[in-house]
Amino acid sequence: MKERIVLISAIILTLIVELILMVLVYNKVGSERIPSQIVRLTIQLILITMILTRKSNVALFLLTAYHIVSSLFGLYSKGSTELLGQILIGFHFIIGMIIYFHDWIENKIGLKNIE
Repeated sequence: MKERIVLISAIILTLIVELILMVLVYNKVGSERIPSQIVRLTIQLILITMILTRKSNVALFLLTAYHIVSSLFGLYSKGSTELLGQILIGFHFIIGMIIYFHDWIENKIGLKNIE
């Protein structure tokens, strides 16, 4: 796991942001959106587990796709004009790219030795 520091950091950041969003949405809307958010979090946790335990490229691609699609859906949501909405769109897109290209990033910044 030590050689995948960029991927693990992106995953930890993703989980922190998801949990914060769940709290913020609960405080603003109430419990009506909690079931859908729990499903989203569960799917992400399953994919993350597959990535970290099996080094699954399919799960890596699906997690990336989740973030990219979330950013695209965010563009057309009614909250996309607010600052938080724009930040979340950018977050999902950037995290998706970091997760997908983590090997390349680690090689470029010297965290991974090419053998």
